[in-house]
Order: sequence, then C-alpha cells, then structure tokens
Amino acid sequence: MSSSGIWKYIAPTSLGAAYAITKMLSIRALDPELAIAQDFTYQFLAGILLGFALRPVTSQIYWKRTTSIIFFSLFLLILGPIGQLLRQRIWGITFDETFWLLLFAEIVAAFVVSILASIILPVAHQQTISPGLLLRRYKKELSPSGILKMFGCALLYAFSFLIFQSIFDESFVSPSWIGRSQELLSLPPISAQEKILLLWLQGFLNILIMLPLFIVFLREKVELIVVFGSLSLLWQFSHRPLQIFNA
Repeated sequence: MSSSGIWKYIAPTSLGAAYAITKMLSIRALDPELAIAQDFTYQFLAGILLGFALRPVTSQIYWKRTTSIIFFSLFLLILGPIGQLLRQRIWGITFDETFWLLLFAEIVAAFVVSILASIILPVAHQQTISPGLLLRRYKKELSPSGILKMFGCALLYAFSFLIFQSIFDESFVSPSWIGRSQELLSLPPISAQEKILLLWLQGFLNILIMLPLFIVFLREKVELIVVFGSLSLLWQFSHRPLQIFNA
C-alpha cells in the first residue's frame, strides 16, 4: 500500500473500523444484549488510535509479513487481554461473565488487527526478518546475564506501577505515596506478595515482547524515537482497561 498522500490517513482509519466492527460482531455473536450496550464510536476511535500507533512500527522495521503478524498478535495480547487479566486480579475485580465475553472479543480483535496491519498499513521496502531469524536472535540475547537484566527491569516495572498508581489515584486517603502504596497492596482478595509477583510477571512479559524491537531495529535513531513514541501511545491505549472494556 502507498505510504504517502491521503492513504496515510485512510489506512489507520480503515484499521480502526476493522477493529471496532470485529469487536462488536464478536460480542454480538456471544451476547446480543451486551453488544447493544457498547459504544461503537468509542471502539472506532480506539481502533484509529491503535492504527496510527502501529503504522510507524510496520513501516520502519524490516520484517516479513508472517513475522509482523506473529509479533503484533503477541504484542496486542500481552499488552491487552493478558495484562487485563493480571490487573483485574491485582485490583480484586470479579471475573464475571461480562468480563469474559468482552475479553474474548478483545482477543479476536487483536488477531484481526494483527493480520490487517500487515496488509493495510505500509511496510518497509526490505523484508528480511523471518520468524526463524527472530527466534535465533532471541536465543542469542536470552543469555543468563540477559535474563537477569530482564528480571531486574520487570521488578522495576512492578515498583514503578505501585508508586505512580499510588501518587495519581485519588481513591487512597493517605497523604504520602508510601501509605497509598500500602493501601493498594492491602486491597483484597490477594496478598501484597502476590500483587508484586503479578506486577513482576506483567513487567517481564512486557519486556519480553518489546525485546524484538531492540534486537532487530536497523534504522536511524530518529526513526527509533518515532517507533517507540508510537508504542508509547499504544501502551497508554492498552493500560486503560476499564474504559476500553466497559465502554
């Protein structure tokens, strides 16, 4: 597809429409009444945001279409549904029937978006990164020292989540962020140790799926900033579960 002209805007918009339609049809197939309660406009805007976030990643990394589909599928599942499950457990929110229906729709939409992103969005002229090459690079990078660094980064993510959540969440009453963090860790139904372990697991998965971008990115630094800026936008999109899943 062309990467210039009006198509720069039509392609992400089309991907947003596909995301919204796929999600709404999936929910409708499972529960028509639940589908009526969903806001299609909100889902469409969320999909457009997702499309514009994915566009620089597809166009500036030299991977083949199969590799692109595998990466985006895992990326969207880890940041979206899997991360949602872990965060719901941390907050002690009940996994009711509505939650599972919406989660299933989000999983289906993630696969559809991953496939369409490699077709609709512009890709790099060179396509040399195959799944086999990516796997070999993974094996090379996941040395004992590399895994130890990932464990440390995951732990840093867990504590960063607690600190920033305690600072910006106004539902806690303690004046200090330490007291707010303790309030968060004391929320039922799981213990503080289990919460930290779940946050560590989420951080490790996030780092694991981000690793390919560090080991296969072959472009200039400015383009690297564009890619990670795009993924930061996607990160914000994926970390608003209650708004997205209950809209």
